[in-house]
Amino acid sequence: MALPIVHFDTEEIRLSMLFDNTEKMGYTTDSLKCKKIEDVYGKLMFGDIPEDRPITYASYVMSIDGKIAFEDSFVGPLIAKTNHLDPGGAKADFWVLNMLRGVADGIIIGSGTLIKEPDYTGSVFDEDISNSRIEAGLPIAPWTVIVTASGTKIPFSNDVFVDGDVSILINTSPNGFKNLKKEITKPYFIIDYTDMTTIKKQIEDNISSIPIVITGEGSNTNAEMLLKVLKAMGMERVLIESPTYCHHLMETSLLDEMFLNTSCIFVGGHCASIGGYSEPFTSVNHPHTEIVSIHMHSPHFIYTRHKLIYGITK
Repeated sequence: MALPIVHFDTEEIRLSMLFDNTEKMGYTTDSLKCKKIEDVYGKLMFGDIPEDRPITYASYVMSIDGKIAFEDSFVGPLIAKTNHLDPGGAKADFWVLNMLRGVADGIIIGSGTLIKEPDYTGSVFDEDISNSRIEAGLPIAPWTVIVTASGTKIPFSNDVFVDGDVSILINTSPNGFKNLKKEITKPYFIIDYTDMTTIKKQIEDNISSIPIVITGEGSNTNAEMLLKVLKAMGMERVLIESPTYCHHLMETSLLDEMFLNTSCIFVGGHCASIGGYSEPFTSVNHPHTEIVSIHMHSPHFIYTRHKLIYGITK
């Protein structure tokens, strides 16, 4: 099946730069060369790529009270789409996600995303960006990396497993693999990462099978090891779309940046937030951020980029 295409009108989604801190922060690494990105967002630069893992960055849209979903519907994009004062801002929010997918080599999601969004493909919907990927010699879509500690309830009938243009990798725990091998309906092989230099060849030799990376101990995965494997596969930038895994990476000081778009609506209650199902940080120990840039579509929608800073104590 063909990957879906969405037309994004440059004028409708164009963002105004309010603050730009990239030069001060020494961001000099170019991302994907794409005129659409420069016209809508501006130059998208990154910091130095770590030697042993990719750059990691998360992307979410939230309400002004930090909610990423409603109680009556857990579909995250509704936080943007129900902003009735700025429909164009909602389209710009979706486009920013496309931009960040477009410059990524891989996207990390949880199995819960596939359950809540059966049509999820992890693809780049903007044809201009996907064409720029092809011109740069990249696959039309990034790798989709599914992290599941339990190894259960992955919907293997979803579109993402059907479309041959999207490459899939699954990361699970030792106990999770015991469950996964009972439920998986697709050909697979287990990556042996005792020698990282052989990983690319392992994937090439098993091109028709889903690679599985078993990390951690017991029922827990190991994010540091997964990122080392992704680096060995050639990934330099990885987008985090799972709020729970985003929080986990912050716990282990492995999340580099967050792109947070604010839809100026209020939700309230006990709705989901980033890391809402995880143990909270304390008043003594918590991550800080430095703002990289601020964009605006209208007074009803703003777009911020943050660099995470760890180890700051009083």
